[in-house]
Amino acid sequence: MALKQILLHAALACSMAASATPVLNWLQPTHDFGAFREEMGPVTCTFQAVNTGDEPVVVLDARANCGCTRPTYTKAPVAPGDTLKVSVSYDPKGRPGRFHKQVRVSTNSPAGASILNIRGTVIGASNTLRSRYPIEVGNARLSNDVTPFGETRKGRVVAAAVNIYNPTDSAITPSVANIPAYINGIFRPLTIPSGEQGILSLTAYTDRCPQWGVVTDSLTLIPDSRHPELQAQIATVIIINEDFSGLTPEQMEKAPVAQYSTELLDFDRINPADGNIKRTFTITNTGQTPLLIRRAYTPDAAVTVTTGSTKIKPGHKTTVTATVNPAMIPADTPLNARITIITNSPSNPTAIIRAVGTVTN
Repeated sequence: MALKQILLHAALACSMAASATPVLNWLQPTHDFGAFREEMGPVTCTFQAVNTGDEPVVVLDARANCGCTRPTYTKAPVAPGDTLKVSVSYDPKGRPGRFHKQVRVSTNSPAGASILNIRGTVIGASNTLRSRYPIEVGNARLSNDVTPFGETRKGRVVAAAVNIYNPTDSAITPSVANIPAYINGIFRPLTIPSGEQGILSLTAYTDRCPQWGVVTDSLTLIPDSRHPELQAQIATVIIINEDFSGLTPEQMEKAPVAQYSTELLDFDRINPADGNIKRTFTITNTGQTPLLIRRAYTPDAAVTVTTGSTKIKPGHKTTVTATVNPAMIPADTPLNARITIITNSPSNPTAIIRAVGTVTN
């Protein structure tokens, strides 16, 4: 009987030893720093966890998911009933706006790793804002005042964006006006909290745009609706090309072909006393289906371009006239304008005609 009791006590002791384990209970696994200014430098908080188990807790590792976040901890074992402390620092330098970072703490606890969270909002310093949001409109900052949609085909939908940063101590609600009919704009979020960034998402529906080639427009962005007088003109740029991807081989074979009578219009020496000067060239359709002139234009303010018929039957031609206004050209300055012709000719959809000359006294 005595032997059985000894064996029973020994087995019970082994069982209790085997069940002894460290258990961590975190008092608060998330810390919110709130809004603070970048000039304050790194901010730090301390997380605490009580070891409610029967064995000491040992921190094996603590790693953050970003180099801007640095955890530190006591490497000594934490006895049962004692408190484990992990300090986490966040460096806001060059990081305006809202942040959410995580720290993974690995211990000898059977539960494995614990995840600690820090969050907050950095109100950017002036130097940081100038580099990331160089456009200043009142108290708000913008990432850009030109939104390039890039090059696309007619009928496609393309997107661009303007980032809006709110460095003030109160929320702002942006709005937009005078937006082109083929562009939609959506703000996310509708109201931008202090120290955070919002986005004006722009979507261009090219099938609604009446022009071809390089299309420039603008819209009015009001960062804070409480101050509508503080506005920014946002330029939009998109290049719209003909979409030939759906043509069959037979359609390609019968497609229109644009043939130009010249690639250079020489205005030679331009005398302002002579007034406006004109030169012409022709476009002939050598294909088997009608040739459509989508657009004829030049960005040079001194030159205007007009066309005859914009629909040319097979074997026919049309005349394009370029008119130079010498008053728009400084004296002794060479004229070197690019005239762009856009057609539905798959083999040559865009042609460039040069207009050159020199204004004399």
